[in-house]
Amino acid sequence: EGYKRLNAIVAATDKNLPQVLFGEAGRTIQIRSPSEASELLPLYVYDPDLDAMISQETGVVYRNLRGTFTSPVGEILRPGFMQTVGASNFKEFFTSPALRGPLVRIVAWNFAFFSLLLNFALGLAIAVLYNDRSFPLKKLIRSLLIVPYTVPALITILIWRGMLYPPLGVIYRSLEALIGWAPPWFTDPGWAKIAILIVNLWLSYPYFLLICSGALQSIPEDYYHAAQVDGASPWQQFWNITLPLLLVAVGPLLVASFTFNFNNFNLIYIFNLGGPPMSGTPTPAGHTDILISYVYNLAFTAGRGGVNYGFAAAITIVIFFIVGAITLFQFRYTRMWEEVSENV
Repeated sequence: EGYKRLNAIVAATDKNLPQVLFGEAGRTIQIRSPSEASELLPLYVYDPDLDAMISQETGVVYRNLRGTFTSPVGEILRPGFMQTVGASNFKEFFTSPALRGPLVRIVAWNFAFFSLLLNFALGLAIAVLYNDRSFPLKKLIRSLLIVPYTVPALITILIWRGMLYPPLGVIYRSLEALIGWAPPWFTDPGWAKIAILIVNLWLSYPYFLLICSGALQSIPEDYYHAAQVDGASPWQQFWNITLPLLLVAVGPLLVASFTFNFNNFNLIYIFNLGGPPMSGTPTPAGHTDILISYVYNLAFTAGRGGVNYGFAAAITIVIFFIVGAITLFQFRYTRMWEEVSENV
């Protein structure tokens, strides 16, 4: 009395029926369908002795692993919980044998130093060449050489990737037609690094051409006239007059350019995602990865080990100290260049 019996059709269309709960506390019964009801049980039960969650369905034990309950095969229960890890991420960065291999190769490859020397050398060579007043059409040619600097880097990198990409890239097909072979720019670690250096050279040499051209204009011609009277060769004039005075003006810019290339994430990510991938590494890493792209893979891409924000944050702090130490070292040599210039 006081209850109404529902027929099968009404019960099947009643959206509130699955929400009906009854029974004692801890042994709740839920209606699943017009003809079925079941007792509600938690899927996972916490075991304080093991500090782990145990699946009631499969019996798999999920142990506490730095803020997440993780199964033996790496499956993680979400969400996790806050846990203080102290300096364990830094300790893992410096001592983990599994990480030492890819990290050593990534740090050793970091193309900032090699690329800086190559870019500066080409920009300086062109600036010195076109600094000669008797050079024909130097203004027109210099203007054309600066064109790569006016194109956004994103577009330039994509164009280079398309030109080198097999088998349809213009450069790839041209080399195959001329010599019957083209380098595997995206599959061979060595050629992939060379491709990165070539693309960055194209992106950066106009910048050094501009600053070196401006700095060369500030060097008095009297120094060269006096050197010629003393019998100095062009190479001696360049090494003892041009270069010391030039480095005083462009030294801080070289430091800034090194710092930029050390963290040049866009070039690595857009061109080949840091590939080709390294084999046998516990974390996702590629042969052309630099530290910043490696950190990105750890923090924002789900590799075999999943995302690892804490470890990625620890590496960024290490990168800060590395770049800071190198910058201080370079600024010290900048002061040495100033002392040399005073004695020119």
